[in-house]
Amino acid sequence: MERSTGPTTSQPSRKGAYLVLWKTVDSPIDVVETLKNSMKSSQIVSSILGIKVSSCHIYPLKSGSGVSVDKLELTQRGPKHDRLWMLVHDQGSTTGQFITQRDKSCEKLALVKAFPNGDGSTNFSRPSGETLVVSVSDLSIYDGVVHVWGDECAAMDAGIAVADWFSDYLGQPCRLVKMPDDFIRPADPVYSRLGDRVSFADGFPLLVTNAASLEKLRKYFPPNTDIGMERFRPNIVLEGIEPFEEDIIHEIKIGDVVLEFVKPCARCKITTIDQAKGISPSSEPLRTLGQVRRGKGKGLQGGFFGQNAIPRELGTIKVGNDVEILSRRPLHPALEIAALKPDSS
Repeated sequence: MERSTGPTTSQPSRKGAYLVLWKTVDSPIDVVETLKNSMKSSQIVSSILGIKVSSCHIYPLKSGSGVSVDKLELTQRGPKHDRLWMLVHDQGSTTGQFITQRDKSCEKLALVKAFPNGDGSTNFSRPSGETLVVSVSDLSIYDGVVHVWGDECAAMDAGIAVADWFSDYLGQPCRLVKMPDDFIRPADPVYSRLGDRVSFADGFPLLVTNAASLEKLRKYFPPNTDIGMERFRPNIVLEGIEPFEEDIIHEIKIGDVVLEFVKPCARCKITTIDQAKGISPSSEPLRTLGQVRRGKGKGLQGGFFGQNAIPRELGTIKVGNDVEILSRRPLHPALEIAALKPDSS
């Protein structure tokens, strides 16, 4: 990514927030109970702690380079321009199957940049500096369906010349496709509501991470291991909450936007790929996540970092926006056995 996000160290702790209120009222016990149980108190604590949006990111090409942006305009299926383009295999039994950095020899997809233009076209560039512009007029209906995990999706095909450009780069036959504006791909039904939708993202419209959680995790990395937030490919990074507090947050409000955190994110091989080099130098951070954030329960297992989210009220999110915690929830059973979790020392 063009901009990485480090943790904020100047924010007071949540315990400090309780202490401030404890000293300013006549009935400390009542205040503590109120802080634990009411939405109003949650907003007070949010205000004291200064919870904010630290950074915002989109990924116009699925598994391509991330783009740091000043704001996210949310649609029902996620941030505008996010993961609407995707590469698919174009040979044999895997024809139409999605391609990501997880695929063999495809780590260098991380280096392909995509930038949407105001006229509806999109610029693509390779590390060599070669560029390609794909216009709406270049698109035609894809012959068949494309597959993202278990989902079959309609798609628009960018044509043979574009396919050759990407096939040459990856060293294997592929085609570039775009999700049609009128196509509805439902979000993962286990964790969403009827009518929720998603782009070509793996399963949910948004991924939210916490700068303090990465700072905590860094203490467990091997010496001289440099892992930035870009490895986790979030859309929104929060600052001002405690490490892994995102695991027990249910809903947040950012301006007019309301987001529901619906599922902890089990991380995959892509986190081990250096997003600036397109190579996997080690098994980190996946190895460390497997040691201190691994869990299993209620249908989920893996090393977890970040929360998948669904927008409940649409609008625009800007870097620096204040964040209100509207509601909380119990820790997911899969995280109960993790060594690092909210309030862990």
